[in-house]
Amino acid sequence: MINYQEVLKKILLKDEQKFFHGLSFVIISLIAIHVVLYFNFYKFSSNWINLESQKTTFILTNNNDEKEIPLSVSENIKDYLINNSIIDSYKIIDSLAIKNILGLDFEDEISGLDLPMVFQVISSEKKTIDQIYKNIIEISENRFVEKYSHEDQLFEISIVVNRIKIIIFVMFLVVFTLFSFLLMNIVKAALISNFKLLEMMQIMGASSFELAKNISQSLIRRILPGALLSLFFVFFISIILINLFGANFEFYDSSFSKELILSSFFILVLFLVFFILLFLIFLTLYLFNFFESRFFDKL
Repeated sequence: MINYQEVLKKILLKDEQKFFHGLSFVIISLIAIHVVLYFNFYKFSSNWINLESQKTTFILTNNNDEKEIPLSVSENIKDYLINNSIIDSYKIIDSLAIKNILGLDFEDEISGLDLPMVFQVISSEKKTIDQIYKNIIEISENRFVEKYSHEDQLFEISIVVNRIKIIIFVMFLVVFTLFSFLLMNIVKAALISNFKLLEMMQIMGASSFELAKNISQSLIRRILPGALLSLFFVFFISIILINLFGANFEFYDSSFSKELILSSFFILVLFLVFFILLFLIFLTLYLFNFFESRFFDKL
């Protein structure tokens, strides 16, 4: 019995092995980068939006006869925030931070301003925020207190984030489609250039499915080395990007970094397995239809 796989391996696309290694490395790297980019962007944006939605900014304004909030009042508020177990965390925004927000460059520009006391509280419970608001008014001795929920400002940001996700996904589909189209045409050209051999194998009893299966497996073997190399390359790039951009987010720490890096590797492995299986099935069906349609009879 003829071993069709060995015959095809020695004749079909025998000179294009290095070409397929390089092509698969470049194209699969581009596809995998989009997969990891989408996943990491999703994780970072979701965590950031979730954290921001739990933030509430309080602005305590001093009375008309006061240059600043009395030290006793500000200390009482700090003690309240420190000792309040229902608060997840808090942050006092000092005069230096206010200066940067207002775009002031010199200390004497601040000295002439009546700066309020500004602080942020993080809590997932709306009832907690309402209770804190009431308590702050009492502690501040009925000074004017404003509260601003960050959740109200996130709607437009969420729209932008979702648009970026769609753009990344569309770019992934474009690269994947271009790779499939390019490979299909290379395979088709190789089949046409060897049509006499393939026609002879069909005459000798090789079925369309058998030829399609063996050619697909042979191509996958040529693609696999470049695909594996691209996996480690993209994983290395993702580690650099995670550490580079992660430092800009306040929720980013070593545990989140490790979780994201491990998740990225798992996603890449899962993507590669899914990609190889999907491509094997698609290529086999394409070649089966190619042989069944008796394309060579039209040459």
